[in-house]
Amino acid sequence: MSATQPDSDIIASLADVTTRVLRYTAAGMLAWSLLLGGSLAWNIAKQREITLELATNTALANFNKDVAYRLWASSHGGVYVEPTEKTPPSPWMAHLPDRDLIANDGRHLTLMNPAYMLREMMQDHGELYGIKGRIVGIVALNPANIADPWEAEGIRQFANGDKDEVMEVSDIDGAPFMRLFKPFRMESSCQKCHGHLGFKDGEVRGGIGVSVPLAPYLAGEADVVRTMETTHGALWTMGMLAIGLIARRSHSRMAANTRMTLAIRDSEKHYRAIVETSSDGFWATDRQGRLVEVNNAYATRSGYSRQQLLGMSIHDLDAVQDSSQIAVHIADIMAGRARSFETRHRTRDDEIWDVEVSTSYFPGGDGRLFVFLRDISERKQAERILAESERRFREMAETIDQVFFIADLDYSRFHYISPAFLPLWGREPEQVMANPGLWPGWIHPEDRDTVMDFVASHIGSGEYGADFRVIRPDGSEAWLHAKSFEVANPPGGRPYVLGFHTDITQAKAVEAQLRDKNQALERSNADLEAYAYVASHDLREPLRNITSFSTLLNRRLQGRLNTEEQEFIKIVTDAANRMDCLVRDLLEVSRVGRSERDMHPVSLSDLAMAARDSLRSQMETANATIEIASRLPLVMGNDEELYRVLLNLFGNALKYHGARPVRITVDCRTDGPELWRIIVADNGIGIEQGKGYEERIFGLFQRLHQRDEYGGGTGIGLPICRKIVHRHGGRIWAESDGPDRGTRIVFTLPKMPN
Repeated sequence: MSATQPDSDIIASLADVTTRVLRYTAAGMLAWSLLLGGSLAWNIAKQREITLELATNTALANFNKDVAYRLWASSHGGVYVEPTEKTPPSPWMAHLPDRDLIANDGRHLTLMNPAYMLREMMQDHGELYGIKGRIVGIVALNPANIADPWEAEGIRQFANGDKDEVMEVSDIDGAPFMRLFKPFRMESSCQKCHGHLGFKDGEVRGGIGVSVPLAPYLAGEADVVRTMETTHGALWTMGMLAIGLIARRSHSRMAANTRMTLAIRDSEKHYRAIVETSSDGFWATDRQGRLVEVNNAYATRSGYSRQQLLGMSIHDLDAVQDSSQIAVHIADIMAGRARSFETRHRTRDDEIWDVEVSTSYFPGGDGRLFVFLRDISERKQAERILAESERRFREMAETIDQVFFIADLDYSRFHYISPAFLPLWGREPEQVMANPGLWPGWIHPEDRDTVMDFVASHIGSGEYGADFRVIRPDGSEAWLHAKSFEVANPPGGRPYVLGFHTDITQAKAVEAQLRDKNQALERSNADLEAYAYVASHDLREPLRNITSFSTLLNRRLQGRLNTEEQEFIKIVTDAANRMDCLVRDLLEVSRVGRSERDMHPVSLSDLAMAARDSLRSQMETANATIEIASRLPLVMGNDEELYRVLLNLFGNALKYHGARPVRITVDCRTDGPELWRIIVADNGIGIEQGKGYEERIFGLFQRLHQRDEYGGGTGIGLPICRKIVHRHGGRIWAESDGPDRGTRIVFTLPKMPN
């Protein structure tokens, strides 16, 4: 039985454990909830009693105050005050002969009895303390003193002697109040004002009530209740968590006990399953090395049956050790000195195979050695192949004339340096292997700081290289090209760097010679351009003389020359004019690159619009449109020369067209990470394919048509465009889909650096 498939009784046991834990947990949670809920309800009820008791005490205090105030006033027979609109003479005391008096100083006074005084005080100043007072009677002189139903019922109970006071909580004007009502008995001091009503001393003639607002008390009670609820909620949560934690731990312990029982009962079956399903071989031997148990994997690999193997010992199968060595090895295993090792076994067919052995000794009973045997023949073969590969690699590294090395990423330690280090650096590789800090001192002083700063800044970049000079012990200098490749994540090891040093001393010498020759060639080209400029400028003077004197001769001999003679003079004049145009165009070619304006950021869009504006008249003549299809970029260049390129290309498109309205489009797109590609396309006469005309039109003085076709021309415009584009670091070429299908002139320019 496996751990993932327990038998039915173990499943039932685990389910029973879970059921019991859940039952106890639910009971505990219910009891805890009831206990906390009952505590909260009891505390809230007690808080309500406290709130009502506080309100009752306040009502009693105010009631006693009102009674004391009334007793004082009645004991003095009332109080005389000056009558006002607010305090007029009481119509309910009109039967008293001394209700109204005139003081010695002539002031009119009227009598206020206690009921009158208390009522006016509550009306005028009751808002100062929010407590309402009221005196009502069985027989009311003032309608405002008529008792409401609750007060009337209280007076009845007072008169019957059932109660000495009544209380209730009720709403007054929408707010809760605590109402206290006590009997008002007839006293001798009351006879003056109320004796005519027929009451005797001690009889209940009404009641005195006090109404205390409960809102402040209820607000305080709400705060306390919220605190109680929060506290009880926290206690309930902590209790539930504690119950859950206890339940979880109990369940874990009980389940662990159950699983332990399962493990103990099924350990033998698990052991058998592991041994039989393992792809590695397995033995169990006694202390003498006799096999007492073996699995199918080892039987299959060795070629013996299990029955055959159980009658054999280690000595019968091990192809390396003899009996005495095996006995010593077993003793070491039993002493804990050897647990894993490699050896070789022999199969039934006498095949020798490599084995990795892992052992464990169990001393119980007679003692057993448990042995797992893994076939490592393929790994050993791979190791032998790797060793051979390393040998070949070392032979290669030691025969090439390049220096090859392996070092830590920071060059603090070199693991290998090829022998080519000696002829290139003039020093033994072992010197650097022993002291890695020596090699920077062998770099040429003029290059040393630059090289070391470069290396420090590029460690971790993956790949880097540099050229520098080294000084050999004999004082000679050598140029070398150093290239390093970082191996950041080698399998099972630390990062390292592979490096090569190549002797480029001769290449540097050739480079210097080429540089000198290029400088000489540049000077020669400059001289040739200057010569062409001067020569073309000087050639125009005699040509102008030929043209001028031919014209003057024709004018003076007007009418005396026959037709043939006039034709001769015309031929001379036309030839001189053509020669002047050629010289002038040659002068234009020589001027390209001689501008004194520096390279600066130039907007091709602005130049294209300026070139289009300068050709307005030709565009109207040819019924042409020039569309700038996309915004052209900023480039680094000479604005005069780039303007000439666009002007020549637009002019050619306007010149070489058919009967259709001319449509010229300028577009731009990226050409890799460093170049812009600008396309000037037209719908003109096109170029015949397959004859090399696309390249020929960029030759000096090359035309594809007769001189008098398409407005003439010397064939100098496109060569000038090519020279300007090349000077700006680009190239230019022509494309066409055939005659009458238009032409596309394409040129590239470098992008602006970031």
